[in-house]
Amino acid sequence: MPVSLFKRARGGKEQLDIQEAYNIWNWLRIRYNSLETFQFYRNLAHDRDFSLLLDRLLGDTKKHMQAMEGEGKKFKIPVPDKPPMEVKFHASINQVTDKFIYKKIFADMVAELFSISRSVRSTTTNDRLRKLFAEDMLTHIRNFELLYKYSKQKGWEDIPPTYKMASPIGKESLSLTEAFHLWDHLAQRYDQIQMTELFSGVAHDPDLKLVLERGLTTLKGQAKLLEQQMLTHGVPLPERPPSSIEITIDPETLKDSFMYSNIFTGIVESIDLHMRAAVETIKNDALRKLFLQLLKEEINMFDKFLKYGKAKGWTKVAPIYGEPVS
Repeated sequence: MPVSLFKRARGGKEQLDIQEAYNIWNWLRIRYNSLETFQFYRNLAHDRDFSLLLDRLLGDTKKHMQAMEGEGKKFKIPVPDKPPMEVKFHASINQVTDKFIYKKIFADMVAELFSISRSVRSTTTNDRLRKLFAEDMLTHIRNFELLYKYSKQKGWEDIPPTYKMASPIGKESLSLTEAFHLWDHLAQRYDQIQMTELFSGVAHDPDLKLVLERGLTTLKGQAKLLEQQMLTHGVPLPERPPSSIEITIDPETLKDSFMYSNIFTGIVESIDLHMRAAVETIKNDALRKLFLQLLKEEINMFDKFLKYGKAKGWTKVAPIYGEPVS
């Protein structure tokens, strides 16, 4: 049965599925823990600039927390108990350094990023709620960048081993994991290009053909950017896909819904791939910027492709939260 873009119950009431209800509860649980962490360590920070940065992170956390509490109330979801309004004490503990505080808060932020990313990827019924999660994720990424850049200025980062290229090129070298993420990204893009070309050649729906062709243009453009980075830094490139694909299978054996599902799964996996690369790219700022840009483009593509699949009736629909079981 085809699914509408904005799934609503009888009478026009907005709906969400059971995973989305869990996402709201889990988001608040994680944010409440984060709030207490921020409030506790805010009392122990020594550097004024660091304290101001923590205040900014705390303010964004409270802002998004209020919005998600409103969603919990709207959909009548039992939510976790709220933490204390404030955690205040006046003792100064010199043994607890700003570097120690940074590492604790940074670890929390990284864990939260992956949790928020999963909320975005698994919120597929309620488009408005998914937009809220996506906006929170972008804010979190911005704050992640601010915190990281501040720590880099202070020299608090643990820098991983450098990738030993044949001859150093450019101002910023790569770490071992950054070189791997470049190679891994390009290898994945080559696989996706090959799959998209295959599906484009056998798709039945003219709209799907057009969507796949546009996606192919995006994938090839991103592959070129990655190739340029790898050539610049002397990272060996993976084998490229063939220039053309000879289709020897019967197109009737592949349904458009099956091809859509495979492409959609690839987009979901790419979001996690970009996120992990951005988080682990701590040596080369320009490369991290590229991975974050790829992440933002992937989230936008995910949203559009999901809505397209819902309009076609190709998406899988989770049970709706609050509906009685017949």
